[in-house]
Amino acid sequence: MVSTLARLRRHKIRPKKRLGQNFLIDDGILEQIISLYDLRKDDLVVEVGAGLGALTTRLATRVRKVLAIEIDKTLVDLLKDKIVKHENVEVINQDILRFDFRGVAESYGDKLKVLGNIPYNISAPLLFKLIDYKAFLSMAVLMFQEEVANRITANPGTKDYGILSVFCQVNAAVSKELKVPRHHFYPQPKVDSAVVSFLFHETSLMKIEDERIFKKVVRASFAQRRKTIKNALKHSLSLNIPFEDVLIAMEKSGIDPQRRGETLSLEEFRDLSSALRIKHIEYRYSSHGDIGQSGIE
Repeated sequence: MVSTLARLRRHKIRPKKRLGQNFLIDDGILEQIISLYDLRKDDLVVEVGAGLGALTTRLATRVRKVLAIEIDKTLVDLLKDKIVKHENVEVINQDILRFDFRGVAESYGDKLKVLGNIPYNISAPLLFKLIDYKAFLSMAVLMFQEEVANRITANPGTKDYGILSVFCQVNAAVSKELKVPRHHFYPQPKVDSAVVSFLFHETSLMKIEDERIFKKVVRASFAQRRKTIKNALKHSLSLNIPFEDVLIAMEKSGIDPQRRGETLSLEEFRDLSSALRIKHIEYRYSSHGDIGQSGIE
């Protein structure tokens, strides 16, 4: 099999910095990543950033269908004309942030697996998109800059723990699987990378009653990391209830208002959002005499 570095030289490809292109050139690492996938012959795989087809061609012989997504039109033409010869591979010129995970999963009648080396500038937006469509995904194995991988897998009370940590960990079982030093890429980036696996669940692992309230609470808690949870929610929680009810919800959840948001566990965020949901419903009922919809104002 032709190496990525050889293909770069043969086709005179110059990596585009604006697209965050750093090509993985170590075949051994590629095989290690694929081994994390638990691939089966009937799998449907979405590859994020097909590049020069190093992973694409390896996946094609192991699964039912590969949807190779690539935003760079030059690489798409090269993949179609010179590299990909497998009939079960569909090369798609598209921004992965616009990809229709739901529509594709429903058209094939099966959940998708997602694989790819993720550019830094789309790491968070892509993760939030995958979480939104988790009902149509079974798993993902994604490579990020190491700092992003650390944020995804961080524990409460650490400097890396934040919104990304909470949202990922309540929606998937996440695990940092493999560190990939920078010298395995061309051009060589300034930082190392790491591979993270996600096992998605159709519903939250924490049985969250209202995801909208939960998201508001988490975002507000980390909006000003140096503030106490009391002050952070007072200034950043966009929930239409009196602040006295927020304090009562914290007390019922057993959360000290003087703690910082970064110290709260997933379970504490869940319990606080549940208590706030009750207060929100009570306030709507007392204000309007009708519970009606439980939506957030």
